[in-house]
Amino acid sequence: MKTFSRAILASFIAIAVAGVRADCLDELMPRPTQIYRGVDGCVKQPAGPGAYQLVVHGGKPVFGGDEEGKHYARATFAQLKKLAGDSPIPDCVINDWPAFKYRGLMLDCGRNYQSVESIKDIISMLAAYKFNVFHWHLTDNYGWRLESKKHPELQRKEAFSRQIGKYYTQAEFKDVLEFAKRRGVTIIPELDMPGHTLAFRKATGIDDLASDKAKVMLGELIDELCALASAEDMPIIHLGTDEAREKGEKVPQSHLDYWANKVTGNRRTLMGWSPGLKLPGQSIKQLWMGAKDPRGDKTPYIDSQNSYYINHVDPEELLSVAAYQQPCRWGAKDEKLGAIIGVWHDDAIAETEDVARMNAIYPAIVLLSDNFWSGREKDEPTLYARLPNPDDPRFALAADLERRVIAQRDKVLNGLKHPFPYVAQTQMRWRMTDGDGKVLAENIPQATIYPRHFWFPAAAYTPNNNGKVVLETTITSPRAIDCGAWIGMTGFSRSDGRSRDAPTPLHGQWNKHGATIELNGEKIDPPKWAHPGTGGNPKEIPLVDEDYWYREPTKIHLNKGENHVRLTLPKNGGWKWIGTFTPIMGTSDHPKEVPGIKYK
Repeated sequence: MKTFSRAILASFIAIAVAGVRADCLDELMPRPTQIYRGVDGCVKQPAGPGAYQLVVHGGKPVFGGDEEGKHYARATFAQLKKLAGDSPIPDCVINDWPAFKYRGLMLDCGRNYQSVESIKDIISMLAAYKFNVFHWHLTDNYGWRLESKKHPELQRKEAFSRQIGKYYTQAEFKDVLEFAKRRGVTIIPELDMPGHTLAFRKATGIDDLASDKAKVMLGELIDELCALASAEDMPIIHLGTDEAREKGEKVPQSHLDYWANKVTGNRRTLMGWSPGLKLPGQSIKQLWMGAKDPRGDKTPYIDSQNSYYINHVDPEELLSVAAYQQPCRWGAKDEKLGAIIGVWHDDAIAETEDVARMNAIYPAIVLLSDNFWSGREKDEPTLYARLPNPDDPRFALAADLERRVIAQRDKVLNGLKHPFPYVAQTQMRWRMTDGDGKVLAENIPQATIYPRHFWFPAAAYTPNNNGKVVLETTITSPRAIDCGAWIGMTGFSRSDGRSRDAPTPLHGQWNKHGATIELNGEKIDPPKWAHPGTGGNPKEIPLVDEDYWYREPTKIHLNKGENHVRLTLPKNGGWKWIGTFTPIMGTSDHPKEVPGIKYK
């Protein structure tokens, strides 16, 4: 019986990258802890919460493990069937278990209401890739989006400042909770307080949350939330506590004590953000900001730091995050509870699907499933926003991860109705020079290149945040091809990014710094922007076409043979310094690689 495990993962990756044909066992996401090829020996079943054993013999499965583990075993077998296609699934024994207790995604529905149908679709996707938490951010300045029968004034239209009157009824909340439970996913609801409470204050007429009236009302809302489900079905309540900065949000510690006691008195585990206000009895802190441990104690925590906030991340950047950002980098083993993806679409939206499209939720779930299930042996902060050189041994991890993600996209998720904006990029080879022609880097194997990144200065190619860089590559095509291209030189965050690097480009510009792109010596014109030169308060103007992956691909022609691409990227301060050029087939929502092209 042949086996591979995490201990010998490096050798397996080397074989895969060398081009040996993979079978369905080699394309699973997340990668199982142990795979034994064949069933000709006794293999001990793993123990522990979420552990499972899957035995496949003659194409028929046997599932072992606790109830949670059997959910994961069935998800693995469902993948194997789709990955195998018309071929038989090899006889095998899979022993698998999660490295972390919680693996989830946070969706901010306070700022932008998302339909129940879209939430259920995300939960189904999470379950398929062995995530077990859906963190539901239900309240924010723009709306209190969970029905209250105790305080129905919260649903008055005057209390909302976006998507007026859009909220979840208690019946809908219970329905989503039950839907998730059947799929092994726990809902963590969040009532954010005392910060982010403008909607509450508008609805109630309470200007100052330091009042006893506000303390009691918010306590009643916590009780009402807890009454919607048993402690077994909804074991964790999140009270936010971050960014209590505005007038009227400063409260005495006694208020926080009161609200915390409401949660624990309802037999729930209390969770809050860190950095955040001090909640007595808080059992879980959710880390959201900074490069250091912000807890100040040994409280168990969930990691949502850095690029796990995917509203700041470009879809093609997700590969480096998934390969090299290690979840839970501090503390003892029992303090490391897991990780949650953050989807904070602060800007207004034009359509419900824009949140999934513009923040690449579906690719993020697949790419980060490995990361959250197994962890990473080493944290690589200098690689969060860049891939290592192909000669670097660390590159093999990203190449293997991408290979499996593309297999999932094409075999398992073929026909997915939701956007999946990700194409292979590790075959690319870019050369970067500065304004004087000095070579800054060669053989850069990625689609989106950041000379400097606002979040990861250690990942930068240049020490300065101004000047000029030039990116060049040669694409060899086996034939003349008309196709599309993702071209991007802005990189706006969906978290009020335009206000940091506004205005958006004017007509005739790729960005406000004067970036240009040439294909075979001919300049490519930018699109006609929907909102050119947006300034003022741009977050209330929905994003439409500002970044490459949610607008129609630019039409290009590749000649048979060699094609030279040159991006010139001037920069003078600002938010992100970015360049993207990726030939694609299909639409931006469902792109594919252009067949046969090579880079040098």
